[in-house]
Amino acid sequence: MNTQTLTIIVLIVIAVTSVIPSLLQAMGARRNQKEMQEQMEKREEYLANLKKGDEVILLDGIHGKIVSIKGTLVELKISQNTIVYVEKESIMGKSRELLFK
Repeated sequence: MNTQTLTIIVLIVIAVTSVIPSLLQAMGARRNQKEMQEQMEKREEYLANLKKGDEVILLDGIHGKIVSIKGTLVELKISQNTIVYVEKESIMGKSRELLFK
């Protein structure tokens, strides 16, 4: 084997070992982006379906019952005489327990 052939083989090996990880990373990023988009769509649908009377938990752990929704602002009853106003985006999910019977 002459030096020129060996140089070409080394360059091919370097090129392949550089390109394959980049391709795999790009494919993984595309898959992750698609999954993230699906999750965002599900969350937007979930937030759009919130309604008066739903019992929810906020991202900071506060539980409450929705009194009204005006655009992105939610009026939330968190105790007998306490009403707070929060953004819809701060709602993590519906409470599993009945807080207000």
